[in-house]
Amino acid sequence: MANFKSIAPVLAVLAGLSVASTAQAQQQAFMTADKNADTMLDQAEFKVFIDAIAASGKQVAVKVKQAGRYSMAFGKIDKDKNGMLTPAELQALK
Repeated sequence: MANFKSIAPVLAVLAGLSVASTAQAQQQAFMTADKNADTMLDQAEFKVFIDAIAASGKQVAVKVKQAGRYSMAFGKIDKDKNGMLTPAELQALK
């Protein structure tokens, strides 16, 4: 079972990912990550998205990246459990 320190980055991303940086920076990160332009992010694209937000200096994304908790964060955000993240799912985190 994971301890709190190991899941803290995931909790932080849930609390603040959608406001990770300015709306424009988040939109740019989403568009960069969405390699197939289907307006959804799969797990590989989500990793690119988190890395882009982390590069902008947002600490919650930095912590997810450093901890390697991409899959755990993805699972928490993917409310309908379809394996894809939509902008709405990310926006719901505000």
